[in-house]
Amino acid sequence: MSHIKIWFWIVALLALLGFAGCSSNTLSSSGYGSGSGYTMSLTATNTTIPYGGQSTLIVSVKDASGNPVNDSSTTAITYSSTQGGTFTGATPLDGGVSTAVYTAPAASTTTTQTSVVDQVTASYRGAIAYVSIFVYRP
Repeated sequence: MSHIKIWFWIVALLALLGFAGCSSNTLSSSGYGSGSGYTMSLTATNTTIPYGGQSTLIVSVKDASGNPVNDSSTTAITYSSTQGGTFTGATPLDGGVSTAVYTAPAASTTTTQTSVVDQVTASYRGAIAYVSIFVYRP
């Protein structure tokens, strides 16, 4: 086999293993970003929930030196959702960690769409992290 074919099969196998590992429903972190000297990660306790369901989001923020960030404002972390999910109960950054509750959008009675993937984004002073949450019709 040529070297190109060998590399192709190695990459294909790694991709397959990566997809197989994505089936977890708890404590899944799929986003990490940095900006303005800060790095952050975003984790969701449940990444598969029904319409109107909830998941706790856990954000971790560190400064350029790797130290946990403290910020007493409950609006220090900005959240957004591509599907109209909402965020409540945000806590201040304490020891570099903040939590909030994500509520998936309600199922529309006028659509036949059975599921959506909501990309949830958290940002702090230029750093951005995200996680994808699968929202389904029960």
